[in-house]
Amino acid sequence: MLDLQNKRKYLKSAESFKASLRDDRTVIYQGQVVEDVTTHFSTAGGISQVAEIYEEQFSGEHDDILTYVRPDGYLASSAYMPPRNKEDLALRRRAITYVSQKTWGTHCRNLDMIASFTVGMMGYRPTFRKKCPEYAENITEYHDYAERNSLYLSEAIVDPQGYRARTHGTDLNLPPPDRAVMRINKQNAEGIWISGVKGVGTVAPQSNEIFVGSLFPAAPNESFWAYVPADAPGVKIFCREIVSQPHASAYDHPLISKGEEAEAMVVFDNVFIPRWRIMAANVPELANAGFFSLWTSYSHWYTLVRLETKADLYAGLAKVIMEVLGLEGIPVVRQRVSEIVQLAEILKGMCIASIETAEMSEGDILLPGPNALAAGRVFAMEKLPRVLHLLRELCGQGLILRFNEKDLATDAAFGQKFSWFLDTQSVGAREKNLLMNLVWDVAASEHSTRALVFEEQHALSEPLLRDNLVLDYDYRESTSLIRRMVGLNAK
Repeated sequence: MLDLQNKRKYLKSAESFKASLRDDRTVIYQGQVVEDVTTHFSTAGGISQVAEIYEEQFSGEHDDILTYVRPDGYLASSAYMPPRNKEDLALRRRAITYVSQKTWGTHCRNLDMIASFTVGMMGYRPTFRKKCPEYAENITEYHDYAERNSLYLSEAIVDPQGYRARTHGTDLNLPPPDRAVMRINKQNAEGIWISGVKGVGTVAPQSNEIFVGSLFPAAPNESFWAYVPADAPGVKIFCREIVSQPHASAYDHPLISKGEEAEAMVVFDNVFIPRWRIMAANVPELANAGFFSLWTSYSHWYTLVRLETKADLYAGLAKVIMEVLGLEGIPVVRQRVSEIVQLAEILKGMCIASIETAEMSEGDILLPGPNALAAGRVFAMEKLPRVLHLLRELCGQGLILRFNEKDLATDAAFGQKFSWFLDTQSVGAREKNLLMNLVWDVAASEHSTRALVFEEQHALSEPLLRDNLVLDYDYRESTSLIRRMVGLNAK
């Protein structure tokens, strides 16, 4: 436990975080401008969940993993901690696990995620300096700024599906708006002006600042990486329809009544970005998939640890279902549950392996081993749909036949309440029904489908991860043995 009383702090309380979101941002939900994202039903719940993490940095119970001491002696969020050794990575793993447990891993862009972009870029600052010296020093300075202000960051770097706004959807020589790709409209010594539309914008309406840029830019004026305040003039944030149930009771929906992180399309209409907020510009090779996957590997590791946490929770949920429904003595049920436990154990092993095989980057940041990281994420994406199916299957009719507490208290037959007929031998109907409500939220609701689709689509796709595995695997010892065995010359 850290001495919070006598330390200078770069930390925000829950209320300070919420106050920082009450600004001039333009957020639109179903055609209506959201006056205050901290109170609007579409965004308030997700904000409150993040605010809890901010507040717990002060609590004394988890501050040893949620905060760290900077070289200047100040306490700051461990989300911004540059890992220099395996102990640092182990601390970050514990922090990511704790935060993910609070949301069942459904917040894919929690406080830790895009903050790790600032750390990852520092890990490859020598390449940024070589390719784009004009802005490279901003990388360290922005990291320090974001850390000192304890910013909650989001990202918007994906092209919309509309053909005019896609990098390769129209002829490069067409002028806007016929070619509506995100671009630099103007630049001078003060900064750049950008226009375009980007997604997926997860938590953009709920964050302080948005990381923006393009993957695979086709021209120098379509290539940049920068951070933009969510309330910058010219920014509009269009939220998707919510999939949580913020007006439901915590009994009927113990998870999704708490709210959600919101995806959005972010519009930039001639938005000015000051020079100090620009990390790179006019250099397309700094935005290709290969280099992007290098400096964002720390962020992808966050995803692996979050998936490890989800798998562990799924295994625990399966165990409780067996206990409540009296299924532990049935071998075929244990066989089903073993698949969930297998996922949890393998992801745990991959997380440990990624720390043990961590490599120092060119910028002296220790980054998790790429092969264990990629293998773990691919395996998780393969197995998650099956695991959710198994959780639903374990529950049988209980998952469909869920009832409100008032229903359970209603008179039924034999002079008994309705709940009398739904008790199990180990728990009463109310508790069993609450468990089924949780399983519904986790594995069968619209919210759970959104979470699964996000896992399948966000960051690096499964084919790219598989390609990285094949290209990056260390074949040297095995191929040498095989070549000697069959008399082939060494390559």
